[in-house]
Amino acid sequence: MDSRHFPPSAPDSAWFAANAPEHEPVLRAAALKLCRNASEASDLVQETFKRGLEKLGGYKRGTDFRAWLLSILRNLFIDQCRSSARGQRADVSAEDLQERVAAPEPEAQPAWAAISPEQLREALEQIPEEFRLVYQLHSLEGRSYIEISERLGIPKATVGTRLIRARRRLKELLLPVVSGGEA
Repeated sequence: MDSRHFPPSAPDSAWFAANAPEHEPVLRAAALKLCRNASEASDLVQETFKRGLEKLGGYKRGTDFRAWLLSILRNLFIDQCRSSARGQRADVSAEDLQERVAAPEPEAQPAWAAISPEQLREALEQIPEEFRLVYQLHSLEGRSYIEISERLGIPKATVGTRLIRARRRLKELLLPVVSGGEA
């Protein structure tokens, strides 16, 4: 290789200017992949060359110059993303933020919160006993799958299956009640 590929003991701006342009196509392709916008990619490549020239003292003789430039490009892109994220957060004024924290928006209650204990009891009476019993033991009494399995003498997997089926059937019965279809 000729001497231009190996910097002098301390690379200088002339060496940089002679070697950096040959890596521009690779840098541009990487920037385009990151930015997904030709204009932003071009700006990123130019900023990479600028930063590379500024930090040339950090380049170590014998290392891959292209990889060094690509590292600069990647780090610049990450810095831009972080800066952009901070900028978006900075759009909210301190007073607005304090107001939002002090008085948060009331959350909408889930549909099941409107179901009364009587409505649940009535729906439970309409599902088969094997599903009702598992549901009551787990959801109302707080028993574990293992406890229910031992108490009813059924496999733990069967407990889970029956619980799923009980919930599905209860949903079918109670959904019309919640949405106002039945009283």
